[in-house]
Amino acid sequence: MLSVFFTLNSRNFSTLFCPGLGGVIAFSGNGKYVDDPNATAIKNKGPIPKGRYYIVIRQHGGRFGSVRDAIKDAWSGSNRSTWFALYRHDRRIDDETTINGVSRNAFRLHPGGKWSTSNGCITVTSQAQFDRLRAYLLSQETKLVPGTNLPYYGTTDVR
Repeated sequence: MLSVFFTLNSRNFSTLFCPGLGGVIAFSGNGKYVDDPNATAIKNKGPIPKGRYYIVIRQHGGRFGSVRDAIKDAWSGSNRSTWFALYRHDRRIDDETTINGVSRNAFRLHPGGKWSTSNGCITVTSQAQFDRLRAYLLSQETKLVPGTNLPYYGTTDVR
């Protein structure tokens, strides 16, 4: 099973390394919190917390979910239907985790779009690099996230 690596390095950018594909330039977090391993408990600003994450297709839905996504896509210049969700391997594998008593959720792997922001997601700076990474991930054999019927394409180890 494919295992991708991303290091919180306290710099503006890091490399998301994917064996068999190579590295893509990415970052996690916003402003002064970008890639800061000491800021993972800062909701919607800090980077993705360290740990292992399952790479799954981003779920959407709910009432008016597709309409909401279309509006956000037009504003951001990024097509959410191509994004991946990152589900942390913790006591309950889902779209939420707790760091130092702070609930964090909605971690994604996505391209930067117009604004190139990250509310804790892993954001790939180049659309072309994201497209190449996405095609590679989708070509992998899937397994099921333990205890679910949800297929995953590999894991991301955030260090």
